[in-house]
Amino acid sequence: MPLALARPNLRKPFRARVISAWITPVLGIGLTLILGAAPTNSPAKGPTGKPEPEVETSTLKRDAVAVANDLASQYPGDPLVYALLGSAHFNIGQADEALRHLRRCIELNPDQADVYEIQGRIAYDKGQIDECVRLFQEALKRGSPNADLLNRLGRAQLDLGKTEEAQATLQQAVQRPDAPGESRFLLGQSYLQAGAFAKARECFQEVIQQIPDHTQAFFGLFTASTRLGLSDDADRYRKEFVRLEGSDRKSLTDSSIQPDSLSGVGFVRETVARTFAGAGQLYRAHGKLEQATEQFHKAALLDGSTPSYRASLESLYLQRKLPLEGIRLFEELTTANPTNYLNHLFLGRLQSKSGMFEPAEKSLLTVQKFVPGLPEGHRALGELYLRANRKLPEALAELSISVELDPSPPHFYLLSIACAKNNDPQGALNAIQQAIKLRPNEASYQKLREQLLQAPKK
Repeated sequence: MPLALARPNLRKPFRARVISAWITPVLGIGLTLILGAAPTNSPAKGPTGKPEPEVETSTLKRDAVAVANDLASQYPGDPLVYALLGSAHFNIGQADEALRHLRRCIELNPDQADVYEIQGRIAYDKGQIDECVRLFQEALKRGSPNADLLNRLGRAQLDLGKTEEAQATLQQAVQRPDAPGESRFLLGQSYLQAGAFAKARECFQEVIQQIPDHTQAFFGLFTASTRLGLSDDADRYRKEFVRLEGSDRKSLTDSSIQPDSLSGVGFVRETVARTFAGAGQLYRAHGKLEQATEQFHKAALLDGSTPSYRASLESLYLQRKLPLEGIRLFEELTTANPTNYLNHLFLGRLQSKSGMFEPAEKSLLTVQKFVPGLPEGHRALGELYLRANRKLPEALAELSISVELDPSPPHFYLLSIACAKNNDPQGALNAIQQAIKLRPNEASYQKLREQLLQAPKK
């Protein structure tokens, strides 16, 4: 069961990553090392009837540790429980207590790469940069490299003045498919530190092509251009830096006067939701499906924008053979938040799998009304028509759109079925061959291809 660390949610230079694989029923989302707990007490409410942000935040933080402690009491031999417990302490600023639990996790399973990573983050926060580098390198030895970990390692190496090592690390980061603009920016910083101003300038230019309002990249361009004697360019970059810096300062001021910003309650809700999901996965791993469902439900209530929480709920209700209960839950979610397209999407998917054609169609058409270009929305509607063997031309149209928007193997597979049902055997064969090309070892794709080849010619 992999672990996943929480990523910064900053306006610049980080950007949100799109989740692309969530549409398939999820059997586990990865335990996220982050804040989390079920609110067990009712926070004090303000004049609007909503909890006071500061009270809500402190309640969530307190309960983050409580839910992890509860899991530890139930499963004292599970190393991931201590990873969750350590992260809960880490995210409320209790670094020493966090380390105690993280070390216990390592004692039980020395190969938990993400636990080394969060220990490295604690070391960095404490100013123990050499130890931070060692721990990040241990994480890399034990797990697959990701751009965020490589960025953190490269930044620490830069702090130590190990420029060549930082460049090697950051060059690896920028080649990752998940690399954000921050990877290229840090590589530019390493070139600046090494005096390679032309290379630094090139990196910063690539950053602003990807993130046009990256304030610090413009400062890097100003610095590199100045050192290269490009005074006109340097002046232009300096002016843009000053403009963006002023905009950043205004945005920070504007956001800081909002109640949620004052207490950080929005961020805490997100991180608590991730802990609920982590607890849900642990309960699921131990066969406690009802408790797992409860945790993922809480995660979905706190965070309306993460599809995997709802995908996990969907798969749990199907695994428990309780689709009608799942439908009722998603109906409640859509009533509470009628503009959230994810609620309508997963409601429609469960209705479709329960043979409720008209309600499912209504739900999935609502998804398209809110997000016309969502490939999963077109896929789900196309699947509904295929499953019911109704509106087959519309199924073909919907699944053709889903492939155009997201040419993934499952979408080609469904398109192949739609072509076959619409008496287009060559189109069906072409589509399944595309799916196999992208995922050669998928047995169901190979089986469909053989069926299509053996079908009598008309």
